[in-house]
Amino acid sequence: MKLLLAEDDAQVRTELQDLLTEEGYTVVTAGDGIEAFEKFRDDIDIEVLLLDIRMPRCTGLQTLDAVRKIDVASDRVYESIFITGNNDSESVVSALKLDAFSFLFKPIVVDQLLEELQRAKDSVNQRRYRRIQRETLEDQVASKTKQISRLTEELNGGFGTALEMLALSAEHYVDGIELHVQRIGEMSGCLASRLGFDQAQTRIIRFASMMHDVGKINGPDKLYNAERELTKKEFETTKAHTQIGADFLSYSKDPVFTLAAVIAAQHHENYDGTGYPNGLRDDEIAIEAAVVHVVDTYDNLRSPRPYRDALPHHVAMEIIIDGDSKSSPDHFHPQVLQAFLAQHRDLEAIFERYRPVTVVQ
Repeated sequence: MKLLLAEDDAQVRTELQDLLTEEGYTVVTAGDGIEAFEKFRDDIDIEVLLLDIRMPRCTGLQTLDAVRKIDVASDRVYESIFITGNNDSESVVSALKLDAFSFLFKPIVVDQLLEELQRAKDSVNQRRYRRIQRETLEDQVASKTKQISRLTEELNGGFGTALEMLALSAEHYVDGIELHVQRIGEMSGCLASRLGFDQAQTRIIRFASMMHDVGKINGPDKLYNAERELTKKEFETTKAHTQIGADFLSYSKDPVFTLAAVIAAQHHENYDGTGYPNGLRDDEIAIEAAVVHVVDTYDNLRSPRPYRDALPHHVAMEIIIDGDSKSSPDHFHPQVLQAFLAQHRDLEAIFERYRPVTVVQ
């Protein structure tokens, strides 16, 4: 695979070129954004752009913006990875709007660089294949049963009980909630894998996360689906679902239920200590609950609500990164948030696969 490396620091550029060449990549280099744009434009074999955001003459963001404008009418398939600083949230948001594939945060970790390049390579190959073998997606409403059946076949023993509990909890939500729990499970598994959990641990996190809101069984569904802002007293009432769920799940000693109880209790706790029900902070919060917290926030932003329309991916990401009246990046575990940013394209794909469906009555 041929990639374009745009980096204004000559020493860093040479070191990265030597490393990637040894790994089997064909590397084209550029010292600034304008040179990068010209080389990409003139070489149709380049499939990955590795761009430093901060470069003279033309930034990495400006380079990708220019590339996208010349690429509008073409069938060219490529991915872009940005190199940026940990505190450069404004540039990260801008890159998301330009459909960036992933981010590498300075100082660069070699293993992470190689992993991201492999993921970008896989994405290019998959997109090219889909372009050749484009398949028609099944009708989403009809696919609900198939999706749940697939999960049922994977489950056994205590997991089967988990699915029954999820079905009960779904009775109190608007149509499509069963897709919500699937999205949370898939997204949590995706981030768990990114964070280094092994396959068995990831599987447990995936299924445990699906029960994060099981405490809403027999809860005040009118408040959960209210088309207005809740009063302080009403909001305090809805908070109780965290402990109710934890108590309910604690009856089983199965590892999935044990973790599910922790997630149910802590998935609204904020890293800065401003969450509920116990105001936990930092590493007092289980990392599995921190994973569910960020994907649940993302999913809620992307999904339609009685009081607002669904938000597009880049807007949801901007809110998570920069915050709004209800959310702050300080609410999320830093390591989990970085993994979330690195996997944002996979999370978007999961959401689209299990997109909420409006059923005509």
